Amino acid sequence: MKESRLYSFLNNDIGFNVHVIDGKKILEELAKIHFIGPVALPYFNNTVLSSMQMINFLKPGENLGIYIDSEEPYFRFKIEMGHSGKMRTLLLPEEFKEFPHTLNGISRISKIYNGKQPYTSVVEMKDSSTTDIINNILAGSYQTNSKILVDANSHNALMITKLPRKEIKRVIEDEFEDISIDTFMKENKDFLHDVLHTPTIEIENLVNTMESNKLMYIGSKELMFHCPCSKERMSTNLLTLHANDLNEIFEDKNSIEIRCDYCNTIYDIEKPVHN
Repeated sequence: MKESRLYSFLNNDIGFNVHVIDGKKILEELAKIHFIGPVALPYFNNTVLSSMQMINFLKPGENLGIYIDSEEPYFRFKIEMGHSGKMRTLLLPEEFKEFPHTLNGISRISKIYNGKQPYTSVVEMKDSSTTDIINNILAGSYQTNSKILVDANSHNALMITKLPRKEIKRVIEDEFEDISIDTFMKENKDFLHDVLHTPTIEIENLVNTMESNKLMYIGSKELMFHCPCSKERMSTNLLTLHANDLNEIFEDKNSIEIRCDYCNTIYDIEKPVHN
């Protein structure tokens, strides 16, 4: 199966970006890792596809985490991603059969810069959908005029972003009609619908479709699941515990099994020795 990719297009005359995610491969990998039931799968796919559009706002070396902690119903979702296109997710409860339509609790966004203090924003959720959460992040934390369209059945997602006036070519060169994002979507609804619901995205066909609608292809990147866990990291984390806590965890055993919540890899960890 070909890799999942994020494709980006630009109309600099009227000031719009369109980003297309083909998420089929990565979603199938995640479904195997998290044991997601068929009823919950479309909602899980929507959440992942919507969240991963945030990669478009990351610069080289930057990473972003979106953390959803719902108390009613109980639900934990984490997605961490980097500018490179690597990502990983955590989902609790472990075996999901029914995805919550609305969430009550808090959501956090944490942006990590190289060598700088992370930027963290906390938003209260009250009967919120996961789409509401991502849209709040776009509008609040990133102050961008964007809309996300998702089709979990075809594993595709679009994000349409209206560029700031200062970045639009025609504002400088010519008279400019300031088109709203809703107008852009209405005027282009047919081809946007076709792209969103394409069962299999082929890059040549996608570029031809976009260029025929005055959107220039500006690049793509592979999206891939990547978990940096290792036996060494698990052992190092245990060393942060007090000796009494270690004795309780190991219960006179020389080793225990520890499972990574992100990728479900199981490590056989020997009891660490405190110096």
